Amino acid sequence: MNHTTNTSCQRIGILGDGQLARMLALAAYDYGLRPVLLTEDANSSAGQVCPLQVRGSFKSKTDVHTLLSQVDVAIIESEFINCDVIEATGLADRVYPNIAALRLLQNKLEQKRLLMRLNIPTSKLFEQDRLKSDWIEELLTKERGQVVLKFATLGYDGKGVCILDGQDSDRKKMEDFLNEASSRRIDVFAESKIAFLNEYAMVGVRSINGDFIHYPLVETHQRNGVCRHIVGPATAFGAQSSLEVASAKICKKIAEELKIVGTFAIEFFLDPAGQLLVNEIAPRVHNTGHFTQNIFATSQFENHIQAVLGSRLIQPETPNFFAMYNFLGPDGVFGTVSAPIPKVHSNGHSNVHLHWYGKSGISPRRKLGHINFSSNDLTKREEALLHMEQIIKNWEDETRKVIPPYNMEIRL
Repeated sequence: MNHTTNTSCQRIGILGDGQLARMLALAAYDYGLRPVLLTEDANSSAGQVCPLQVRGSFKSKTDVHTLLSQVDVAIIESEFINCDVIEATGLADRVYPNIAALRLLQNKLEQKRLLMRLNIPTSKLFEQDRLKSDWIEELLTKERGQVVLKFATLGYDGKGVCILDGQDSDRKKMEDFLNEASSRRIDVFAESKIAFLNEYAMVGVRSINGDFIHYPLVETHQRNGVCRHIVGPATAFGAQSSLEVASAKICKKIAEELKIVGTFAIEFFLDPAGQLLVNEIAPRVHNTGHFTQNIFATSQFENHIQAVLGSRLIQPETPNFFAMYNFLGPDGVFGTVSAPIPKVHSNGHSNVHLHWYGKSGISPRRKLGHINFSSNDLTKREEALLHMEQIIKNWEDETRKVIPPYNMEIRL
């Protein structure tokens, strides 16, 4: 751990109270900082480890102002925070990333326009023709049904995405999607559907001084639109080293264009032609970067804080093999009680580490924790992956036994 942070900043605000805020708060303590949380729930995931709290809502200018007035700088957990509320406090200059970058990146349509302006490869964009009520019908005919509809805002973890593939069931699926978007007053756009070979992600960090570093490109694996696990470095799993170089250049180009300060992540598709296409950008610490805990000298959370405080960033060295697996609420399991804590044992793999989020409810696909593993012995790769798969399976089996299937009053 690199403790060169400028601790003249004693208090750091966190706008968010979920698992990312929890891990940011824990990282802040390691640097002698005092994190202050804005939350409505003292027992939230982050609230459990952060006693300094402003009790209130992210939607309230008064509550946000109360937090920002008590801290030197503040960081976000989610890009979906209301930028108008932050600006109305008159203290927006204390928040990182900057509000202009947040405004742009919280809108996926604006992300696409940014990528096109910077000549960064991405899937083909189809914008809504507001003069035509049947623009999607025309698009489906032209593209033979191979399109993806997306919410411009508020989409995450597979939500706000409608994948069409020319099947008879597409119409009902599309109508439901468009009706939801209309009821929530969310704009919709379309992309060409990519028959991708692999999904990748890279976490980058840019400091307030303009320093830039990145973690290795990782291969990501999804379940119903939610990241189930990652393995890396991607080059140890067949990715060409040129993809690592290309993704790092893209990360740096975007960070410098938007003057991002802090940790951020970019998700990629590898298309059949071997080209790396940007899927989405997240201006915050990211699930695909959790592997940096326990494995690297400085995690994505620690580097996020160092970047905001202007400390020197050091390009991390990469182990030969690592992996991260998420504990996701099993299908069909709902409850207001806490899920059982997984039984994580080494089984000869001493580098398996559990991170549990302390959430009070469970639902399908909800992220409840994760495990990390690393090794410099590539011969242990398959054995380690099987071991982690078994840990996940055992936990899912145990959870189905102890969680009542009928109680659906949970906080999402």
